[in-house]
Amino acid sequence: MSNYSNTGVFSIPIGVQVSIDYDPIAQTGTWYKLSDHNRQPIGVSYELVEQADRMANGTLRKYVIARKFKITTDWRDFPTLDTNLVDYDFSNPTNTAHAAAWIKAFYEINAFQPVYVKLMYAQEPSSLSSIPAIPSSAYTDSINTTGQIYHSYMTTFTYDVTKRRQGYDYVNLKIEFTEI
Repeated sequence: MSNYSNTGVFSIPIGVQVSIDYDPIAQTGTWYKLSDHNRQPIGVSYELVEQADRMANGTLRKYVIARKFKITTDWRDFPTLDTNLVDYDFSNPTNTAHAAAWIKAFYEINAFQPVYVKLMYAQEPSSLSSIPAIPSSAYTDSINTTGQIYHSYMTTFTYDVTKRRQGYDYVNLKIEFTEI
């Protein structure tokens, strides 16, 4: 789903979730929410897979094979422990956002494997019906939040410790996903 539609609605990503066992056919799998605590804006850019050549007469021929998405997000002064997060749910720790230590462990385990990334978009109920075509990889949950799912690799990961505390640290963290 593009960020633009012909209805004039501009969707801004409101969150990121990751999965390693998502099944696109059955649309089932376990999604892990990455925390919004001190998260910077989510960047969505495009990478063109193309071939460009100059012809004998000097004209340029360009063949665009595909357009792939790159999703980048980073956090500033992000705590390494889940219990230090603003969006941590003490009543249900299995359905909560994850902190820097969890994201680092997720990267180290799955660095060379494809993962699924879901960008969440907030939509009003009336605007959902006016979007002409939501692609098959789109997702809608029970509270009218839509998301676009990308099959991708984690291509960039940085983890810089900025402050040390008793039992946990604060880090600057950046992760980039590139669509397969």
